[in-house]
Amino acid sequence: MVDELARTLHWRSDLLALLVEEPLDKRALEERVDASRSTVDRGIRDLEAVGLVERTNGGYAATVSGRLAAESRAAHVAELDGVDRAGPLLDLLADDGDLGREMLAGVEVERAEPPSPAAPLDRLKDVIRRSDRYLGMSAMDTGTGFGQFFHDQVVEEGLDLSFVFTREMAGHLESNLGDKIPPMKQAGFEMGVVDHLPFGLGVGFADDWAVAVVLVYGPSSRLAGILFNENRAAVEWATGLFDRYSARAETVPP
Repeated sequence: MVDELARTLHWRSDLLALLVEEPLDKRALEERVDASRSTVDRGIRDLEAVGLVERTNGGYAATVSGRLAAESRAAHVAELDGVDRAGPLLDLLADDGDLGREMLAGVEVERAEPPSPAAPLDRLKDVIRRSDRYLGMSAMDTGTGFGQFFHDQVVEEGLDLSFVFTREMAGHLESNLGDKIPPMKQAGFEMGVVDHLPFGLGVGFADDWAVAVVLVYGPSSRLAGILFNENRAAVEWATGLFDRYSARAETVPP
């Protein structure tokens, strides 16, 4: 039954999507999908056979099962679209990584490659500038000047910033920023340290906006690209992952 349902959804999704929106008779369906009466007849029979469509006074309509099946397929297609667009970056992640499927649907991909290798970091800076609060995880240096950039955002712009670093990255940050870190901590900067992180992560928040960010590194620890996603599910996933690593992190004293 599941195989039959999946096949029907694959071949008849256009008809089902229309009937989720409103009841329609066969003539209206013919016009909407630009198909012959016989094609519409077969489609309706197939959908009825698996319980996704029923006859009503207005013609045919999706059942509750039909609506849920259509929503499930749409979500699945959106995730697959994300896999297709982000695939080259996803393949650089560890097989046992923590990347959630929630990051896929609606993902926007910025690759660090010619002619604009700096585009991902430029967009990331724009995200951070827009944020009132920013949560981050970093195992590698994200680019020249980022430490100073964070200092300015925290001390001068009032950014509420919390970060989890690997020990190596924390040492790198302290050696580069030196006496600029205490003013950051006085302004509210919080910093924790763990032994390992699966990838770079960011979550930016403003009044009516939030975004999840995943930084992907390639050979020689060079930034390969960044994934951005403003969908609520992605933001909730990223926030949960940050909280998980933050809870196990060793706090760096002021």
